[in-house]
Amino acid sequence: MPLRFNSCPHCNSKITFKIEMEDIDSKQYPAPVYIICRSCNKLSTFYMDSLLRVSYKELEKKPGGIKTIETT
Repeated sequence: MPLRFNSCPHCNSKITFKIEMEDIDSKQYPAPVYIICRSCNKLSTFYMDSLLRVSYKELEKKPGGIKTIETT
């Protein structure tokens, strides 16, 4: 279970989340996944590459994601 570190695009606080290959649509790269920030409780869309690294993020929920992940 890879652990990823990034920052929330809403509140800019450091976030940590766990992600697996089955959490994303492997037919689409970068693959969207929805992340809920524990600090501000807002949802954003993070785009993951084939190595489960964040390539970029969006403030709002974009179509195509299959999983919503809460930060730890």
